[in-house]
Amino acid sequence: MIQSQAPAPQENVPLPPTSDGRARRSYFWPGFALGFALLALASCGGIAIALGLNQLSLAEIQGNGAVWTPPPYTPAPTPLPAAEAVDSQSVSARFAPEQAVRNLTNSRVNVRSTPGYLSKPDGDVIGVLPPAGTAIILGESQLADNLVWWRVRAAVADGRAIDGWVAEATASGVQILGQ
Repeated sequence: MIQSQAPAPQENVPLPPTSDGRARRSYFWPGFALGFALLALASCGGIAIALGLNQLSLAEIQGNGAVWTPPPYTPAPTPLPAAEAVDSQSVSARFAPEQAVRNLTNSRVNVRSTPGYLSKPDGDVIGVLPPAGTAIILGESQLADNLVWWRVRAAVADGRAIDGWVAEATASGVQILGQ
């Protein structure tokens, strides 16, 4: 009996050349890289959608717009102690009518049409007193929003002279008006 032997497996056998004489190329590695890239893109895209990152706009990505705006600061009014409670028409004798005062702060100070700053309409600010800007006291002071307000005639940044109200100090105690 003649026994047929199975041919031995051949390893690393080169592919036969193409008709133009070049060796054939294997598409394994380019296919592997393409498959891996598609799989990575699909999984990262799924994670981005799950986290809600699909709601970003181009302006947010580029950083052109405001990223975060702080909420408006509304200080809690501090009541005056009983010993310091005074008439709301004339609350301070620190300045006298026709006395020149100036803005002691390094920032611009709002000149308002009425005393007080809480719950005011947008048009209540009628001008801005620049740092070291001068004003003339026109009359007695008034108490509003737990601050002492003085009626003044001020030369604002654009050169106009306006009559309005300026606080003597801030709610935190920083002196605004002085000599």
